[in-house]
Amino acid sequence: MAYNEEINGNLPRMPSLADNDMKRMLSRKSQLRITALVMTLTAVVGYAQEPQKPLNPDYEKLVQSLGDQSFQVREQAHAKLAEIGLSARRELAAGLRSPDLEIRSRVRRIYVDLMYEDFEQNLQRFIDDVDGQLEHDLPGWDLYQKKIGTNPEERKFFAAMVRAEAKLLRAIETRKGLAEQLQARVKQLQPYGNYTPTGPTIPQIESIATVMLGASELTQAEREALVSPVYNLLNYSQIKSQIIDKPKDDVGKRMTREWAEVAAKSRNKTLGLMLILNYGFEETGLKVARELLGKTETYSTSEQYAAICAARFGGASEVELLLPLLTQTTLVHSWSTPQAGGKLIKTQLRDTALIMLLHLTKQNPEDYGYRFSRPSLTYIYEVYSCGFTEDENRDKAHTKWNTWWNDNGQTWLKENGKSESPDESK
Repeated sequence: MAYNEEINGNLPRMPSLADNDMKRMLSRKSQLRITALVMTLTAVVGYAQEPQKPLNPDYEKLVQSLGDQSFQVREQAHAKLAEIGLSARRELAAGLRSPDLEIRSRVRRIYVDLMYEDFEQNLQRFIDDVDGQLEHDLPGWDLYQKKIGTNPEERKFFAAMVRAEAKLLRAIETRKGLAEQLQARVKQLQPYGNYTPTGPTIPQIESIATVMLGASELTQAEREALVSPVYNLLNYSQIKSQIIDKPKDDVGKRMTREWAEVAAKSRNKTLGLMLILNYGFEETGLKVARELLGKTETYSTSEQYAAICAARFGGASEVELLLPLLTQTTLVHSWSTPQAGGKLIKTQLRDTALIMLLHLTKQNPEDYGYRFSRPSLTYIYEVYSCGFTEDENRDKAHTKWNTWWNDNGQTWLKENGKSESPDESK
């Protein structure tokens, strides 16, 4: 037996190798993928159940040496078994049943390392197989290649998804309890729920991408439950910084853009529209805005963000799209500032529409009585700042616009022409 247990009851207990091993494993994030652990346990059970054959006595001796009293002997045996690799899998599996804690602990470590190395080699073969000549049984690959693609960069990104979320990809493939597993996983990924001494734990974009891929297999009703938590993830500054400056064909950015479009058509479409604006998805924003505003029969607070998308990403063509909003008195924001002298600044949907129209027609909001409007790179004007303290001032602003439009609208449209759809180049 190795010296990893108390020898004398009067002596303080020193941390065992098993304890230190667990701490060391927990610190090695690159090897603590759930994939490696799951694959290891699966392999161990499988190898332990193989038909009984004579074990290699040299390998058996090395396994037994893992529990030798000499630390040097234990380390040499460990290194030798790691070098032999999975050829000694049956002897290693037998070591898992050893009564010696040190042997069991070291065998587990060897298995995790070997399986992780084998796993990485398989992933590299997958990445290198750009022509698809080999068979790959990676979970979720069939769905991914159908939804995303198979070019080299797409394969690399999928390999990273497998590293990060193999368990979830298996659930996506089987679809058993998928909605519940996706909800549980997206909750686990929330940075504010994963604090460490150095701050919140920031999930990888590949983990979020796996959730978004899985959501494509859900019904619309099941997907609704993911709209808000996925928005929270993608809107978190340190996650957004991983995506926003990537080229438009970057896989993570593409999947984020497609998710934003899906979310913009959900019950909570405001969150999808805000993602589009926060990430600057021009083509998607204009497409969604035209769809939402072109066939809206009832209005809600979401339409203000559609109007902002139209004004930020569009041009002359969007002016007529916004005109019907000028009759909508839905209250979308209330705000207070010392500048208002204690009065409440109320923003109606028509106020947002009007200030967006002024932006498109290159007019100054101050000329229309917008005293509190604050410029914004994302929203053109901060959404809460586009209102009035008095209905009288609001009515004056809208009356002035109506006069200007009646006198100049058609001429302005002819002079400015029809806008073209933007090229989403970012």
